[in-house]
Amino acid sequence: MKFISLLRNASIMVFLYSSLVFAGQFDNPYQGSILAEGHNEDVLKELALKQVLVKVSGNKNITQLPDSQLLIEKLNQFISQYNYEMYRGKRYFMAVFDKHGIDQALTSIQQPIWGATRPITLIWMVSDNEPHRQFISDDFLNQDNNKGIDWAMLNEQHNRGIDFQFPLIDLEDSLAISISDVTGRFYDQIATASTRYDAGYFVSANLSKQDEHQWTLSWALLNVTSPESSTQRLIEKTTSGEKERLLIEMTNEIADYYANQFAVLENQNDNFLKTIYISDVNSLAKFNQLNTMLGKLNSVASYEIVSVQNAQVIINIKVNGGIASFENGLLAQPNLQQDISQSEPLHFNWR
Repeated sequence: MKFISLLRNASIMVFLYSSLVFAGQFDNPYQGSILAEGHNEDVLKELALKQVLVKVSGNKNITQLPDSQLLIEKLNQFISQYNYEMYRGKRYFMAVFDKHGIDQALTSIQQPIWGATRPITLIWMVSDNEPHRQFISDDFLNQDNNKGIDWAMLNEQHNRGIDFQFPLIDLEDSLAISISDVTGRFYDQIATASTRYDAGYFVSANLSKQDEHQWTLSWALLNVTSPESSTQRLIEKTTSGEKERLLIEMTNEIADYYANQFAVLENQNDNFLKTIYISDVNSLAKFNQLNTMLGKLNSVASYEIVSVQNAQVIINIKVNGGIASFENGLLAQPNLQQDISQSEPLHFNWR
C-alpha cells in the first residue's frame, strides 16, 4: 500500500537559510499566490490556476496548450479554498486547488506531474560592481538598491515552485570559501563549503556589471551525490543583458532541469518492478520517515516491504513512468546516500 503524505516539511534548518524561503505559505505546488493589486477576483482565480499548472507539471509553457485552456475554463471544479494574505507589505490572493483533480487533469492531457522532489538549491553568487565585489547574502539583498534582485528571484522561484537559499557568509563561511573560489570556478572547494547547509545542489555564479544597463551572468548548476563523489556540472552558461532578466532566466533554466529530472508522465502501460536496498534504518522513527518519503515520490506507484533485517530494508517498488525519473528522485532525497561500495545500483544508506 502506498503511503500518502499531505504536507511538505518547510522547516529544515531555517536558521541557516536566507529570507528568500517562502515562510511556509508559498511552498505548496497546488497553491497559487498572486499579487492582488489591479485584478478582480475572477482574474486572480485564473492566474492562480495557471501558476499551479506550471508548478505541478514543470512545463512553463503549459498554459499555451489548447487542452490547458479547457481546464482553466473549468477552474471552479478544481479550487478548494481561497483568501487574501499580506506578505512583505503586499496583498496576495491565495488559492488552494484539489491535488487529485489537478493530477487527474494533467494526466488526461498527457502532461507530467512534478511532485515533492524539489531540491533546495544553495546559491553562491558574487556581485562584481567595480570597485566592489561581494557575496550576495541576506544583508546584501535587503539593501534598498538590491530590491530588484530580491523580488525578481523571489517571484520566479515562487512561480516555478522551487527554493533558492543563500549562504550566511559568516565567519565559518569566510574560513571555508573566498570570492576567488567562486569567480575562479573552484567547484570542489565550493562543494566542500556547501556541506554545512546539507545542499545536494548548488549554484556558482558571478554577476558582473558592464555598464549602466548591461550585466553579465556566468553561472553553473552543480551537485554532489555523496561526500566521496566528485562534483558534477549539470548546466554551465554565460549570458548578458538586464540584471533582473538574467536572474529570472537562470531561475527558469534550473526549474526546467529539475522538472526534466523529477516530473513523471504517468503511463499505466509503462510500469516496472524495481528492488531497492536501504541500510542503517535502525529505528521506528527512521522506518516511518522512509515510508513518508516513498509516499511523496510520484514515480512510486506502490511498494512492498520485502524484509527488515540487521537495519537493512529491502523494498519492491512498482515504478510509475520511466526508470530515469525514479532513480533521479531517489538520488535527490536528502535522507538517502548512494552506497558506492555496492556493485549493484539502488543500494542506499539512510542518513
